[in-house]
Amino acid sequence: MIKHIFSGIALCAMGLLVSCEDSDLPGLGKEANTTFSGDKLVLTYGGSAMQGKQIKFHTYDGEKASIEMSGVLDLAALFPSENLPEIGLLAPGVVPGEIITQLDNVPLTLGADGSTYSFSGTDTSNGRELTYSGQVSADQMTMDIQVKMPDDNLTGTWNLASGQSLTMVWDSDATIDLGGNAISTSMVASMAGPLLSQLIADKVQTFSFHEDGNIVLSYKKSGSDSWQDSPLNMAQYYLKDGKLYVQLNASEIISTITRTRAGILDMVGMLGDLVSYLSEGIPLKYEQAGDGSVTLTLATEDAKALLKLLTIDFVSDKIVSALPENAQSIVQPVLEKLPDLLDATTTLEIGLKVEK
Repeated sequence: MIKHIFSGIALCAMGLLVSCEDSDLPGLGKEANTTFSGDKLVLTYGGSAMQGKQIKFHTYDGEKASIEMSGVLDLAALFPSENLPEIGLLAPGVVPGEIITQLDNVPLTLGADGSTYSFSGTDTSNGRELTYSGQVSADQMTMDIQVKMPDDNLTGTWNLASGQSLTMVWDSDATIDLGGNAISTSMVASMAGPLLSQLIADKVQTFSFHEDGNIVLSYKKSGSDSWQDSPLNMAQYYLKDGKLYVQLNASEIISTITRTRAGILDMVGMLGDLVSYLSEGIPLKYEQAGDGSVTLTLATEDAKALLKLLTIDFVSDKIVSALPENAQSIVQPVLEKLPDLLDATTTLEIGLKVEK
């Protein structure tokens, strides 16, 4: 009998909890409790649209909410005919350096017609200040974010260093056959530095590091004589433990890739090896010289991991086709033998020098 009494009390308690959770709130209520992404989310960062993100909204009482922002690589949206999945936490978050940004106790205001909540506020964390405002309904969320990252000595516009801006150190036990001659990777690196420096100078004018973490390039499109700025929210940066991390918006970048099935599957297959680079960013050592110039260096293990992307056929084909004819004969053999070269590599450092 006692057992049945306690069971009845437990069932009643559970019933009360369910009833409380399911109870209606005035107006919109809990119908807005969902994760918004894709065409259900209109997100702007620094006044410009930001793609490849998702926001989880949740309210218990209709008065305050928790908002969780993160990145998402929606392969199905990018390649709808391929039946590919949506992969969360495989992309950088909304704020540079934060895989997840959590906003708690966000005050809500119910709209006059009862179909929307509006909200706004400021959050200070990790040395940055985030100001936000937005509106949410049962089927769409809009949110505008303004961020001021911690002060650093990189903020501003930088030019490529005069002369040779790109340097490369490459030591490997393997060699490359160029015109019947076995050439060491150190020799290839010494040849590549000046060549790539000129190619970059022909395409890139300046690098701008904004106070909200955005990186903007002034660049020249193929066939164009005028300079233009890269879109906001395509690339961002943050500083941590003496390194500069560059975060790339994977959704924006992949959408520009030639959409061949072979290329898609090759890219998806490599994502598993690049998770940390996609979510946390590409780490670069940065050193500032007495004259104020800064050198950004990609270290050996990171360089080897990222250069594996060049072994994908459609990537290497695009690189070769974009090069001048006199450079193709040098680069093509390197790309063809790149997997073996990387396996035998002991040192591979790529540096870029910029100055104001």
